[in-house]
Amino acid sequence: MKSKIVYCINFLWTCFIAFTFPICFEGIYLCITGHSKGYDYNLGEEKDISILLGCIGLIIWFVLAAPSVSYIFRKTAHKGKKHLVIIAALYAALAALCIFAVLGGWSGFLKDTFNINSSWFGL
Repeated sequence: MKSKIVYCINFLWTCFIAFTFPICFEGIYLCITGHSKGYDYNLGEEKDISILLGCIGLIIWFVLAAPSVSYIFRKTAHKGKKHLVIIAALYAALAALCIFAVLGGWSGFLKDTFNINSSWFGL
């Protein structure tokens, strides 16, 4: 019974991590590349601080996400490949749901994160 409770708590945390992954990725990526205030703004001397904050954010995100995600995938792998594919698809679906619900769809995500016009890809 205790293992099922631990699995359930880790599963809920992993779902939260999956849903917030695009937001965290966008923030960390923009900080590490020096575009934390947007692509139209020149950080100048603040670029070093932005990169440092991005690296610290990446470490914090990895420390918060890796244990529960690895636990869920490791425990689910014992049940078979079918269950593992379902968990991976759920992770991807929650990340896509965040992109559509919070970040304005693929075009908004690509524009905000990579400064890419989505018409290049036909999205």
